[in-house]
Amino acid sequence: MGHVPYFQSEAHKFPWARIEWDGSCSHDLLKARMGVLGSGIDFGYWSVPGGMRSHDGTSSILATMKDPAFGQAMRKPRKKPYTQGEVMLRKEWPKHIDAWKLKDEKDVPRLSFTKEFPPPKQPKYGEVKDWESWYAWRGLELKSPAALLMDYPLSVYHLLTKILDVVNPESTPSKRQTLRVHYIGVELELDFLPLFSELSLLLPNTDLTLVFFGKVVHDLVKMARKRYPGSLATKDTVWSYTAPKETGGGSISIKLWAEAEMWTRAVLDVGEYPDAIVAINAGLCAYESWSDPIYISAVADIPFAITEYAEQSTDLCAAMLPHILRSRIPSTIDLRAAKALSKSRSYQATINPFHRPGQRAIPFFRVPNVYNGFAMPVVTTTR
Repeated sequence: MGHVPYFQSEAHKFPWARIEWDGSCSHDLLKARMGVLGSGIDFGYWSVPGGMRSHDGTSSILATMKDPAFGQAMRKPRKKPYTQGEVMLRKEWPKHIDAWKLKDEKDVPRLSFTKEFPPPKQPKYGEVKDWESWYAWRGLELKSPAALLMDYPLSVYHLLTKILDVVNPESTPSKRQTLRVHYIGVELELDFLPLFSELSLLLPNTDLTLVFFGKVVHDLVKMARKRYPGSLATKDTVWSYTAPKETGGGSISIKLWAEAEMWTRAVLDVGEYPDAIVAINAGLCAYESWSDPIYISAVADIPFAITEYAEQSTDLCAAMLPHILRSRIPSTIDLRAAKALSKSRSYQATINPFHRPGQRAIPFFRVPNVYNGFAMPVVTTTR
């Protein structure tokens, strides 16, 4: 509970934030007030499935939804299944400004620049360290609701630079750094992939490739190849962007992994070896699908970091990870694997300065429970 004042003060910095009587912040209400709450391509980057999502409730809440007393309206199935990344079933992305759906273009973190809207200056390493410094660097006022979407790409930035330290600040135009990052457990990110272009603006002289993994990724590509030939989702690279020279000329390419629904050992077996692994709002110790990423990243010494909603669950996961790894020590003589799995590691949870402002509206929680609230290393290596 000691972090409650901090998280509330961070939310209060934004004029659009509204703290309810129970300390929560209804992000859906904020979106509704801005006219961007809805499902489908018409809602651009803001598109959401609608209704109660699995990550927005405890098992008790989700069980309650099945109770007839909870209300028939809340239990009705969607008329049409929601497709994460539906926009990629088309042949072109919408214009960036249009996809933001904001009334005032000055509130948009632009990707194309003019004399009236010049690009941000090349950032000094460590200059962008929280929401206030990012808004100032981007030339945005805090009235912009950009933080309600940009917590995803900026959380990845925080993991790569501060938690894993895999970004080389000494890279130059003639000696650029190449980074390949596996982004695991992707879901709603598919609706706003161009927002990850922010990483190319923030990482000068760096060529970043993000490879997205997840069941919804696999299902989207499978559907696109079968029913939407020539669509974005069938391409090897579904999005790419290069930052202006004035900002450092970083670049990003985004790819979708369609060979399997989950990230497993088979990914490395085919030579797809990353420089780092990240996962956002992971629930690392809550789902069996994380077993392989935890085990393989430790044995292969691949830097791996996550964000989580709550410090409490992150600390619990940190306490469990040594036991999880030791339980995987092979019975056969594999000294390298045994040494890696029994290695003492730091799993300290820290506040992620790029969390989404406002407590999640879950009535059972009073401790801070925030989208991308906390960051934790799973595997770190010395560069």
